[in-house]
Formats: sequence, C-alpha cells, structure tokens
Amino acid sequence: MSRSIDLLEKSPNKQINIEKLLTLNQHKIRLGLTRIKKVIKRLKITHRLDIKYLTVNGTSAKNSIIQIFKSILIQHRQKYAATYSPHLISITERFEHNQKFIKLNKLKNILIKVAKYKNLTHFEKLVIAFGIFIKDLKLDWAIGEFGLFGRLDGMRALFNKPNYHIISPISWDHLNWTKTKKRNFKTLKEIVFEKTSFLKSAVYVSKQDPEVLKLIKYNLRNNRSDKFFYGSDFKIIKKNKRYFYKDNLYCFQIKSNLIGDYMYENMAPAIKLALDNNIPINTIKKGLLKVDIKGRLQIVRKGKLLRNLNSKDKLILDGAHNAQQSERLVKVMNEFKFKNKYAVISMINSKDPVSFLKPFKGKFKKLYFLDNPEQNNFIPKEKLKAVADKLKIKSEIRSSFEEVIQSSKSKTLWLATGSLYWMGYLLKKNY
Repeated sequence: MSRSIDLLEKSPNKQINIEKLLTLNQHKIRLGLTRIKKVIKRLKITHRLDIKYLTVNGTSAKNSIIQIFKSILIQHRQKYAATYSPHLISITERFEHNQKFIKLNKLKNILIKVAKYKNLTHFEKLVIAFGIFIKDLKLDWAIGEFGLFGRLDGMRALFNKPNYHIISPISWDHLNWTKTKKRNFKTLKEIVFEKTSFLKSAVYVSKQDPEVLKLIKYNLRNNRSDKFFYGSDFKIIKKNKRYFYKDNLYCFQIKSNLIGDYMYENMAPAIKLALDNNIPINTIKKGLLKVDIKGRLQIVRKGKLLRNLNSKDKLILDGAHNAQQSERLVKVMNEFKFKNKYAVISMINSKDPVSFLKPFKGKFKKLYFLDNPEQNNFIPKEKLKAVADKLKIKSEIRSSFEEVIQSSKSKTLWLATGSLYWMGYLLKKNY
C-alpha cells in the first residue's frame, strides 16, 4: 500500500477520506474497458450464476426505474443490491443492500483497495467498489446503473453478462462530458448507438421519442434475446385520472404516491420485468404504493424548508436537468391548480440552459436563479438570468433559497429544479 493511502487510513475525517480516495491516482474521462477489466480480474470479481443481474441505461429516469423495481422486489422478499448515481446527501447512498446503505467506514475500506490502481476514472472506481461490495453477499438480484456512456461504460465491464437490461428514455445531455479527445458525440444517432448497440440480454425499452425508438430497434436488430417495447408490448393507459398497466396478457389498475404521467410510464418496464419473473400482481401493486424517490417529483411534506411557507403552499423538488425532463416536468406542474407558480433553479455547467428553460416560458409567474454553494461547476446565476432574458422569461437572481421563499403568497406552488446536486443541497438543508 502506498504511503499516501496509509495516511488516509489514519485521517480522522471519514468524509474527506472518501473524497481523497476517489481522487487519488484519478484519471479524467477516458473511454475504454481495458483498464477496468484488468482491475476486476485482479480483484477476482466474477460473474455469479446464483443471482440475476439487471442493468439500466439511458439518459433520464434510470434511478426512478431502479427505485420502482427495487420496491417491488422488497414486497416479494427478494434480496438485492443496487448502485445509483449520483448521490443526493451522502456518497453511501450509491450502494444499497436490502434497504440499507453501505456504512461509511466500510466504503472507505473498499475504496482503499481500489485506490492502489492507477488511471481509473472516478466512476470506474465506484463501479469496482460496488463489485467488491456485492462479491460475497447473499443476493437474488444485483442492479447496476450505467453512467454517461454505454458501450464503453465501466458498468458494462462489471455486469458483463446481465440477465436483463432496461433502456430508459434517451435524449441529449451532458454536453461537455460527451466530448473526449477520441470521441465527440455530435448526433442523437451516435448517442443512441453508444447506449444500445452492445446489448445482448433481454431488453425492456421504456417510452421513447419516435426517432429514438426507431434508432433503438435498428441497433437491437442483431440481439437474439427477448425484446419488449413500450407501446407495442406493454404500456400505461390513463383513463378518468386512473392508471392501468397493459400488455399482451395482463391489464390491471395501478396506484402510487408518485405524481406525473411520465412517472407512471417509468413504472411500465419495471412491471413487465417483474411479471416475467413470476412476481404476483398483488405484490407488484403493493410495491408501487411504497415507492419513495428523493429529489424526483418529490412533494416536501415536512422539514425546515417549509418553515417560511404558508400551510396552503406546496414545495416540489425535482432534479430535472435537460430539455426532455423540463418539458415533462412543466407538463406535470400544469396539472396543479395554483394561481402563483414559481421555480427556483440552479444548474451545473455541463447542461444546456437554453433548451432547459424554454418549456418554462408562460407557465410560471417568475423564475429565481441561485448558485449552489456546494458546487464549483454551476452555471452562474447571472448567466442563467441572461438566458431567461433572451427567452423573454421573467426572472430574478437571489442569494439563497430562504430569501426566495420569504416572498411567498397564499397558495403558492414552489418548484426547485435544475440539478440533482441542487436537490441534494436542499434535502440536506431540510433535515
């Protein structure tokens, strides 16, 4: 073990230890699976035949889909481990086993093992750490969320033979991060290819834009495993404000505390996968009722953030950060009958503020822009306001969330959005 790693073990601040371990010998985004495969082999992390592997890849709703399926597994008394990205409050949220997050000290000890290996990216280190975490666990399911890429994503090296794969909605995102020295993804066609062309296992395709769906079907043409598509093989039907799941065999009503049509659409591939694994319908229904997703269309019902709000106000947190997500989010917000609607927005600089803000025009009384004190890569609030001005959207800049909501009027809808990191910051303040 190197001297720098040995010193980290003796440091009293565990949270700092984690961050140091993740940056030690770190390499910037570097496409390719050779490095991570070598480390996985050296650590003897092998594919296990005693568990089922599920990977989820796409642009939006990956975490939501996993949370939905996980909730169903819990009701079915299945043992599972799952990894998510990013975390909202603590990095320990990235590794979950049977409703419990990994202990901070245990994660630190795992990352000490990983930190010895050079030229790994931040994400690759966490992928390998998850492999170590689940290596000896008694599991029925292991669930992995892909990062920015697909074909050359580190998760593919760890989950090299998944039983199932869910493709979440695909769109443009991460404008800066999809550009590397070797690759510059300039078209949606390239993005879809990178995320879907390599898939060989059974595939469940979420609701997609027509152009994206066409590209996915083309990329899966050589996949000889089962393929199921939203719309033709399974779907969600909304009738008289009630939601129904329907496929070629089943049709039944579903209920959830989640809000928004697209959240119910996110349930569809998880339900289909559960049915294909012989999970009873009643168990699925119970799982859907208990889904709890932080920072995604989350209605804040208690906590410090509500102190300055009126009892009739509503505060919703949603980490939407691209055009596709903001369009869907604004559509959901239109369903709330509030005369006063305000959005409080902070974004990181890898996102496109123009396409994100466009759907808000004419739908909200005013937008408020803030900097995120916990991020150094946010878009300055002044720049966001300049974008809003060009789009002719009424907006103001503020120094804090508390300063914004002090102007609350009776029966006001407050929406905080723009970044999952921003959601994490607000959730910390709420406790």
